[in-house]
Amino acid sequence: MSTDDRRGFDLRSAVGTVLDHPLVGLERRRTAIAVASLAALIGLFAVSYAGATVRVDGALLDTLSLGFDHVSTVLIVAATVTITIGPFAYAIWNGGPGLAFAIPLVPIALGDLAAGQYVLGVDTAVALTTGAVGSALALYAADVRTADSLRPWRTAGGPAIPRLLAVTVLTVVAAFGVVRFVAVVPPRSLERYAPFAALWLVPLGIVASYWAGEVRTTVATRTDHADSDRADT
Repeated sequence: MSTDDRRGFDLRSAVGTVLDHPLVGLERRRTAIAVASLAALIGLFAVSYAGATVRVDGALLDTLSLGFDHVSTVLIVAATVTITIGPFAYAIWNGGPGLAFAIPLVPIALGDLAAGQYVLGVDTAVALTTGAVGSALALYAADVRTADSLRPWRTAGGPAIPRLLAVTVLTVVAAFGVVRFVAVVPPRSLERYAPFAALWLVPLGIVASYWAGEVRTTVATRTDHADSDRADT
């Protein structure tokens, strides 16, 4: 096997490992579709950005063709759907808390790249909120399939802990970002964000239920061990 063949095999193996990771998704094919959709969004952004910045004979590209207007319109619609609906749809469809959290942040990162700066605005706060909700829903949806129960925190047990920790960290990070946003923005921005505030009940409720289940399981296990030790003595 040549060096190029080995490198190609290693690359495919690494990609396969990422696509199969439980934080990314449950089914490789669905994960690949989600990643390809994000890549298409990035491609639309690149075309739209080029139209607004590249000049030909002193004229911007988007002034030379109506096609760029259509691309920009599609990009706006795609970005809005990605931020507001994408995390929930992917979470239910394919699990993957990590990717569900990242999906709404992709358009925000593209916007920051185009602007050349980072501003904690309404769009970012909404993306952090929907990302946190999507992450928690992904954990819940995946465990419902595994446990065959609508209360998987009662049956999931130990294997859910690594994903639960990841979702907890993502929820805390997102909450911290939103708290910073709320603390510094003017009332008008808060009014725009207000309809999304109630969504926080979802990740907080799911994460709290999981940790309460883990605490109950730990206490019950220790009690059983203590009773067993007393019986032996």
